[in-house]
Amino acid sequence: MDNVISLADHNRVPNREEYFSNESPLYFRVWERPVYFSGGEGDMYENPNYKAIVRVDENNSPIQIGMVGRKYKVILMQDICTSIEDDLCSIIEPEHLSNVKIVDNMSYKGGMLLRQYIFPTIREQISDDELGFRIIIVTAYDGSSSFRLYTGAINFFCTNGMVDGQFDMMIRRHTSGLTIPDMAERIKRSIDVFHTRANTFREWVGKTISDEQAEKVFEAIPNVSDNRVKQLMNQYRIEVMRHGRTVWALYNAATYYSSHNEGDFSVRNTGNDNEASTLMHRERQIRSWENTDTFKQIIAA
Repeated sequence: MDNVISLADHNRVPNREEYFSNESPLYFRVWERPVYFSGGEGDMYENPNYKAIVRVDENNSPIQIGMVGRKYKVILMQDICTSIEDDLCSIIEPEHLSNVKIVDNMSYKGGMLLRQYIFPTIREQISDDELGFRIIIVTAYDGSSSFRLYTGAINFFCTNGMVDGQFDMMIRRHTSGLTIPDMAERIKRSIDVFHTRANTFREWVGKTISDEQAEKVFEAIPNVSDNRVKQLMNQYRIEVMRHGRTVWALYNAATYYSSHNEGDFSVRNTGNDNEASTLMHRERQIRSWENTDTFKQIIAA
């Protein structure tokens, strides 16, 4: 497949810094600080089991973004991204690397970090829609010993995101630096899945359904409310005007919900800076929906 590099066909692997910047709002410093609690007389005592993860905000004031065990090893987002980008340079054609788009987001003042790599030239045409391959990295300063890498597609017409694969990767610190095993091969396989999924989507374009069937399938979304089903049905009717009464319209309504913070699908403002986290949760929710018996029955009919 011409999306990946055959090392035998190239004199060298592209250098990461030719395509990826070392600057990002996600690349901030963090510090480990002791945690104290107040005793009965107002005396302060250090907690021997936990420590705080701290960064500074835009006003240069310290803020806590995590509470972790004393043995927790901090791994910076920059270290994770650098490792992934080295893998991308080893397997992706330079023409695709030169067009990559990076989208950075965070929640909880930096406690949760998300980065998307969108490849507009690794693409598939689905009816009138054009899909591009994407990778999402999610990590948090919350005591987790792993980060998650998601793969899938983005619809350039409506910016709907679609998650196909999820990998929980243990991060290990060695004397030689950060080691994330097997990511290059996983990404190569994910590109193959992206192209295979395009054939599935083309089948959905031609598979007609009724409004009653659409509503029943939306009701199968994990943890969905009756009001949300009504909102999804409204979005489905909008998608029908472009795609007809098809599974593809149904799927686009669901991925619109998972990708947009607007209208009926606005993220509730809790004061916790949670938009990016909420949308990522919705994407995982829709991916799990595809695995329900109800959804499988509708596409098999």
